[in-house]
Amino acid sequence: MWIYERYDWMHFDWEKDRIAVLAENVSAKIGFLHGRVASLAEDDRSGASVEILTQDIVSSFRIEGINLNTEDVRSSIVRQLGVTHIQTNGNSSHFMEGVVDMMLDATRNYHIPLDKERLFGWHCALFPTGRRGSYPTTVGDYRKDDVQVISGSMGREKVHFMAPPASDVNDYMEEFMYWFNNESGISSIIKSAISHLIFVSIHPFDDGNGRIGRAIADMALAGIDCGRGRFFSMSREIEKEKKDYYAILEKTQRFCYNGDISGWLEWYIGCLGRAIDDSLATLSGILNKSLFWREFSEMKFSDRQRKVLNIFLDGKEAKLTAQNWARLGAVSLDTALRDIADLVEKGILSPYSGHARKIEYAINYVKTDEFLRHFENIQIEDGEGAHYLSAMYDGTTVRERISGLDYERFVSGIMTTADLVHKYMAYLSAM
Repeated sequence: MWIYERYDWMHFDWEKDRIAVLAENVSAKIGFLHGRVASLAEDDRSGASVEILTQDIVSSFRIEGINLNTEDVRSSIVRQLGVTHIQTNGNSSHFMEGVVDMMLDATRNYHIPLDKERLFGWHCALFPTGRRGSYPTTVGDYRKDDVQVISGSMGREKVHFMAPPASDVNDYMEEFMYWFNNESGISSIIKSAISHLIFVSIHPFDDGNGRIGRAIADMALAGIDCGRGRFFSMSREIEKEKKDYYAILEKTQRFCYNGDISGWLEWYIGCLGRAIDDSLATLSGILNKSLFWREFSEMKFSDRQRKVLNIFLDGKEAKLTAQNWARLGAVSLDTALRDIADLVEKGILSPYSGHARKIEYAINYVKTDEFLRHFENIQIEDGEGAHYLSAMYDGTTVRERISGLDYERFVSGIMTTADLVHKYMAYLSAM
């Protein structure tokens, strides 16, 4: 029995109190994220929005096995958002413009009712040539054929999901859109989870259902911040957890006899929480980078030093060593060592202690001795499959997720808690 074969199947049950607590916790994280975003300078804020939306679109396609050119996506977003301070090298094609327009329409115009024409327009944007690869496909209309999701070799096939008959799709979609446009008795987070589940279960199109389903889920979430910008990517997190995503989706679609979708909601809300954590880590990096260049604005850097430092400040390279500097700067090891020695002398870099071979260096975002006086009760905590740095900053509890590499450095004694505070919480000195 498939989920849509239940009587009154779009009206689900779940463990109201338990799920409400999970949703409230994630809602609080979103509120904290918005507060963090508000502290960014305008250029940093728009830059963060561009980066998160780029990640979201690229990941949503990658979930379906389609690889987009990241720089082309970024170029289209920069153009459509009117961001002038970000330079890109990508090509803004008609297809890419349509994809970006679909995502922006879903999140900026979240208050406009969802209807058939809008969905068909999104579908046409995904398939502007009317083809799915080398095969023709129905575009801008509901599917005309029945659909099964199957894996395995011939004779050993496994049916993961059977969509409703094509003849029933229009009625199902009308019911779904009425629910989506009028449901106001549940939180935006729960509505997002349910709308995604319903849409992909109806599977109304020949192709593109996952991407459009995620856009609809984002549309529901946009109501939380009144569409003021995208600063987290659910699609990126789903891509990282794709195996679990398909497993819980199949389980819910196949075994939802009593209409209880607590398992699906628990997974979805947890995934959203982890997406928020990722964004908080990204924003901390943006804040620290902005602070770094303000702190050393009077300092003279060579073009190469500025270029390589930005690579490390952006988190694109994990270990700052002379060998990595030489590779990234396309210079000899001797030249890299001179660059680094100059920055150490200026107080911009410091070598980690106890690491004789291939010395690693820390970037000094602020003057450590003055900064650390504001902190008390610095601890490393475990939680949700990651490690967190927790401390009291002028009487307020602050918490940041640290990378696996930095946790290993801490355990091995290369990094101290003071080093971690300096790296992950420097932005607090500017707030």
